[in-house]
Amino acid sequence: MNHKPVLLQETLTQLNLRKGEVVVDGTLGLGGHGKAILKAIGSAGKYYGFDLDIDNLTEAKKRLKEFSAQTNFFHDNFVHCHDRLHEEGIDQVDAILLDLGLSSPHIDDPSRGFSLQEDGPLDMRFDRQSNTLTAAQIVNTWPESDLKKIIYEYGEERYAPKIARLIVEQRKEKPFTVTSELVDLVGTIMKSSTDKRKVATRVFQALRIAVNQELEVLEKVIPPLLSLLKSGGRLVIISYHSLEDRLVKRAFKKVARACICPPQVLQCECSGKTSFQILTKKPIVPFDSEIQENPRSRSAKLRAIKKI
Repeated sequence: MNHKPVLLQETLTQLNLRKGEVVVDGTLGLGGHGKAILKAIGSAGKYYGFDLDIDNLTEAKKRLKEFSAQTNFFHDNFVHCHDRLHEEGIDQVDAILLDLGLSSPHIDDPSRGFSLQEDGPLDMRFDRQSNTLTAAQIVNTWPESDLKKIIYEYGEERYAPKIARLIVEQRKEKPFTVTSELVDLVGTIMKSSTDKRKVATRVFQALRIAVNQELEVLEKVIPPLLSLLKSGGRLVIISYHSLEDRLVKRAFKKVARACICPPQVLQCECSGKTSFQILTKKPIVPFDSEIQENPRSRSAKLRAIKKI
């Protein structure tokens, strides 16, 4: 299975790892970033990897087998990172990485329902063991108003009202069961195949975010992750669409502010001093050479922050 970790060198540069450090990888995937991290921290370092997908976790363990003495793996959402590490006696770490993108198996395996390319069930769950909500349940049971809301907000799709209405009309005749049925529905609205693909991609994104509660989890997890960092520790987040990137940008700016007084206060009264320094004024994006080698990296944006 071919796997190319996105923005690998840029990630290592921003994490600024040293031998013997403790690192958390909240989105283990197939272990591409993890292997490079483990080499950087050496045999005295410790690595804690989280992933919701048991198949990814199993594969990553195989790929990182040579580092077994340094690794701990958790089949869990990174939102529980703080509690799980506390159970291991870990209260502070040197670096944290979140790579929020889909891993290659999610896209390449039609049975997961993430891809437009090949027909598969409308699933889209990262965790098929504990998450019972599927994309099929959303499109077949949610009210039109809720469908319109997620397609507009999570997919940033202007045709959301029309798509939601058509979904509700069509499911009266026959429930949606496979991805091609949803792609075909979008095709009834868009004239060109290019527009059809773009709109269908945004609809799939919206459903995936809703199924896995991705934005709610990301917004909730950033403050506790920052609290885990030692002085000098770094948090690096790689996002793949504007909703994630904006959320990360806002969260970083909020904690990096020196003054926390309300806007109506004309002169600072809090004597605040920030504990964090944003390391990336603008997000780091892949070079053209990486995009050519790995087209799936084209939308990646990396942001980093340091505890001071």
